[in-house]
Amino acid sequence: MRECDGDRRRVDANGRACAGSQRQIQTYTNDSAETFGKAIAESLSGDLPPSARILWVSPLIHEKYAEYRDGDFLRVLGLQQHESELLAFWPKGGPCWDALARVLFSDGHCGCVLVEAKSHVNEIYGNGCCASDASRQQICEGLRKAKEWLGVAPEADWTGKLYQSANRYAHLYFLRVVAKIDVFLVNVYFVNDDRSKSPTTIHEWKPAISEVKQQLGLVSPVPFSSEVFLDAVL
Repeated sequence: MRECDGDRRRVDANGRACAGSQRQIQTYTNDSAETFGKAIAESLSGDLPPSARILWVSPLIHEKYAEYRDGDFLRVLGLQQHESELLAFWPKGGPCWDALARVLFSDGHCGCVLVEAKSHVNEIYGNGCCASDASRQQICEGLRKAKEWLGVAPEADWTGKLYQSANRYAHLYFLRVVAKIDVFLVNVYFVNDDRSKSPTTIHEWKPAISEVKQQLGLVSPVPFSSEVFLDAVL
């Protein structure tokens, strides 16, 4: 397993982030894992039974806070049997997950939680899909299937500045529909992060998130997905 390539975020020699959502997610996963898991479980209470256990597998301090993508994220979750299906669905260079957890259900089967974290609104927006023509064709087909699953109009722009959000929803679709895994996608928004470029209050987050959903054409709640607001820690 390897750490994500091309990560421009500032980290020390041990992988510890200096600021922003990356530092916050590292802190919650390693220092407040129970609190973090409880917040996740409460946000998914309609879909996740109280007996389910959430076990964080990244980013962990003893792995230098490694984050995972592509086949690596499947392997760390114990889902390596679905690697060939993922390659058929999405080209290499897919989403790099801020945090990952295994979900253990009382009947013995396993699911997982995929986490995307932000500390300020501008983090949501990016440069769009920059894939090569061949990869872009595969990506667009994956996005099309996810849109259809979510009831999103085909003309909604999922390869532009909100591509990062869109490809996360596509992977939720892949794991739920194609791989048939009990997966949950959680967007974590850190409130009043003084270490970030622009500390964001919950009153600023909520309208910004609504605007993102509107731009993506999400007219109904995304199934097996939730939003969590957490106070930033020093």
